[in-house]
Amino acid sequence: MRFAVDKSVFEKFPEYRRGIVVARQAVNLSADPELEARLRDAERSVVERLTDGEWRTAPRVAAWLEAFARLGVGVGSKPPSVAALVKRVAKGASLPFINQLVALMNITSLENLVPCGGDDLDTVGGELVLRPATGVESYRPLGKPDTLEHPHPGELTLVDVENDVVLCRCWCWRNSDVTKLTEKTMTVALNVDLMSPAVAVEEGTEMTRRLADDVRRHCGGHVEWRMLAPGEPATQFAF
Repeated sequence: MRFAVDKSVFEKFPEYRRGIVVARQAVNLSADPELEARLRDAERSVVERLTDGEWRTAPRVAAWLEAFARLGVGVGSKPPSVAALVKRVAKGASLPFINQLVALMNITSLENLVPCGGDDLDTVGGELVLRPATGVESYRPLGKPDTLEHPHPGELTLVDVENDVVLCRCWCWRNSDVTKLTEKTMTVALNVDLMSPAVAVEEGTEMTRRLADDVRRHCGGHVEWRMLAPGEPATQFAF
């Protein structure tokens, strides 16, 4: 299976990196006391560090707010996922424990203040590309499977090329219901979005490796990880 970032993304954002963790034959349980405790610790850490609106000026969150502004995306209605998540937790909200993979995404995002998303690969074709949309692709918002939308032409989207389906709108704003992670998910790709200098390249690589280790430990299966960067915009996983 091929994963890629369109060259236009790196031309506009040469500081961008995407870590990809792929797992096959994973077991994704709806309960895991150890992971839930870690999720609560991550929430408490955000509250302690980023109270009273300080989350907006945290360098790693601010880097994504700035990137969205450069793209002309209104962060009031379409915030980067890390900003929405941190804002919610900083106000005292507790995130639901949905399943292990979703918990690991949220933990990674809160502990490191970076966007982290994921897709069930059994529902997609053989090539996923982060690219500007044509506007004809279909998109069904997470939690609204009966709602059909289309991205704006030029909007940065993660696309299932074979099926012309958007898996995530506005770079890292909102995932699709089509590829949501459930207890039945066995084949998954998790994305860690990184922007330097807020996240040093070496640190971003280590974040991705740690996430792969966490998936292996909690969900089992065969786990691999790669980094996409300007010099290596695509990678292939043999399924």
